[in-house]
Amino acid sequence: MESRIPNGGHWWERWWGVLLLGLMVLVVVVVLGFGFIVGYYFWQIKQGKGGEIVKMLNEKNPFSQENSEVKKKREELELADSPFLGNPKADLVIVEFIDFKCPNCLAEDPIIRKVAQKYWSKVKIIVRDFPAESLHPGASELALLASCAHAQGKYWALHDIFFANQVQLSESLSEDKIKGLLDQAGVDFNQVKQCLSGSQVQMRVNRDYATGFKYGVQGTPTFFINGVKTQGVISGEAWDKFLGEL
Repeated sequence: MESRIPNGGHWWERWWGVLLLGLMVLVVVVVLGFGFIVGYYFWQIKQGKGGEIVKMLNEKNPFSQENSEVKKKREELELADSPFLGNPKADLVIVEFIDFKCPNCLAEDPIIRKVAQKYWSKVKIIVRDFPAESLHPGASELALLASCAHAQGKYWALHDIFFANQVQLSESLSEDKIKGLLDQAGVDFNQVKQCLSGSQVQMRVNRDYATGFKYGVQGTPTFFINGVKTQGVISGEAWDKFLGEL
């Protein structure tokens, strides 16, 4: 039986029916469009488009544009108390926002470590936290633990343990599991418990996330090279081409 409204005619033939259909179509278009944009963004990251972006940045040479706005941005990104690799006085500073549970960060990690070793005198590589809890449940807890390890001078040891065990890390870690990971990195468990009981470590991770969000971080890894943003898994070849010409 056909759906009709009183006084004859289909509901979709009335003005309000046409308006309702139009709104429904608009909602579907917006949702599909947003899904496409997000999907394409993460496809770019997975495909390693970051290397192409670095190449583009190198050709445009934006790193000499040190105006007051860029200087302020770099001051917020390149915090002195963040863990880093390389030369603390290097002219070229790379800030990487990471998520310990992000597969793309895991893929980039051995690459960036080789970059730090190879270009030790040329670069300072700062690491900051951007735990995407909605995508990677438990990432915030790892960021907090790493920050507490940093207070003991053991950040990089725990950093490496987390990435080495990424696949096995559950959404919520038991106390025994945490203690086992900390022991492997040589981190004092009791000091970490005390660290986690305070508000400072949470503020530190929140600060990193807020700074990344402010400057357009949407996924990890995302890099800022002297304040210039690029994102995704960047190949060793791309880094060599970029840094070798400096």
